[in-house]
Amino acid sequence: MRVLIVGGGVAGLALAAMLARQGREPVVAERVGSYADSGYGISLYPFGSAVLHGLGAYPGFAAESVELKTYQIADRHGGIIRSIDFARLMAGYGPTYMTARGTLIGLLRQACGDRAELRMGTTVSALREAGAQVEASLSDGSTGRFDLVVGCGGIHSVTRELLFGSQPGVDTGWTGWTWWGRAGIFPPETVREWWLPGALFGVYPVPGRAMYLIAVPGATASADGLSQTEVRARLRAALGESALIPEIGAALGEASRLWPWPLRDVRSRRLRKGRVVLCGDAGTAFLPTAGVGASAALRCAAALADELSRADARLVPLALDHYLERTTGPVRAHQRDSRRLARAMFLRSNALCRARDAATRHMPIRSMIGSILAAMHERV
Repeated sequence: MRVLIVGGGVAGLALAAMLARQGREPVVAERVGSYADSGYGISLYPFGSAVLHGLGAYPGFAAESVELKTYQIADRHGGIIRSIDFARLMAGYGPTYMTARGTLIGLLRQACGDRAELRMGTTVSALREAGAQVEASLSDGSTGRFDLVVGCGGIHSVTRELLFGSQPGVDTGWTGWTWWGRAGIFPPETVREWWLPGALFGVYPVPGRAMYLIAVPGATASADGLSQTEVRARLRAALGESALIPEIGAALGEASRLWPWPLRDVRSRRLRKGRVVLCGDAGTAFLPTAGVGASAALRCAAALADELSRADARLVPLALDHYLERTTGPVRAHQRDSRRLARAMFLRSNALCRARDAATRHMPIRSMIGSILAAMHERV
């Protein structure tokens, strides 16, 4: 079975590593020229990190991650509205970890070994049916015939665009600005978010440092032409009196380079066409509000690899049917949780924020991340 994986992110590399362990030799086309940038911080719930056990990557992952033990929501004055004991919540399943995306990518690349062919700076430019195969033209000028093409290119998937054109999603109208700073400003092993009128500030710890995020209304384009100093000034103004909280001020003072993150998602109406299928964020991309995107990507890759382990080239269409039956429902439930949280988090009205804060103090955790808790018990 010849397999082309378009996108060498979390889903693509995990799938390649699992196929390599089946004795196959997948080709992975990754659009970036190198993985030099460590990217943003990510969380992995137990149902996602469990996939790493099968790749022999779990011990290395745990050693280079921070266990999330507490999740807190704070108000504009720094008072804690809600504190969730994550260690207790997940005690029956396993720890929830946070790490840098680059760390996870490195571990997955290592798990691929020598059997997967990784082509950096390359993506797909055209796909054509060729009998019982797919002929793919790549941006490096090469062509090839494959029994299966898997689009794993994330929210900006070229494969999805080639197959189905522009697809719907939710655009919150907000932009997140992220940067890396030192650890120790906020409590260790704790994610804390300030849900503010017209802004959100969050801290997400990884080993030796922390990722910080400020989300504000407005498109990324509104900051075009602004210097980093001007962007920081705008964000400080959006935080209002919360910017005077010493810890937040210290974190902002370390923001030497801020990266924009448009807060929107995608849900492709279709996930498969013939022998081409979408996996991970390429088909169903997530807002970062529930922190479930990487876990879902790993689980989808594992489900697809599992179905392919019982198929030869002739049975690929049947394997794809089974894969979509297993994953589509749970993944879209996770996306609904992320969207529901976004509606609660991204508010501009003071009155609505006060009502939201009062409700959040007593809100059952299942109403916040119900599908994620259910996923611990589901076979996907």
